[in-house]
Amino acid sequence: MRNKIEVGDTIRNPENGLVGILKKEEGRENYYVEGHHEYAGKWQTAGGTLKDYQKWDLYQKGK
Repeated sequence: MRNKIEVGDTIRNPENGLVGILKKEEGRENYYVEGHHEYAGKWQTAGGTLKDYQKWDLYQKGK
């Protein structure tokens, strides 16, 4: 059974290996992941639903 991914968790995109922290826009049901890549620098996903990010791999639970 997969762990439920929640805001503040560090997650990994299984398609490209990018790792970032799941965040939520204030006042909206829009979630996004923000991270830093060694070569590309800071990056952010376009956004989506929490269900979209449940497909990603849990890398580390948030605090």
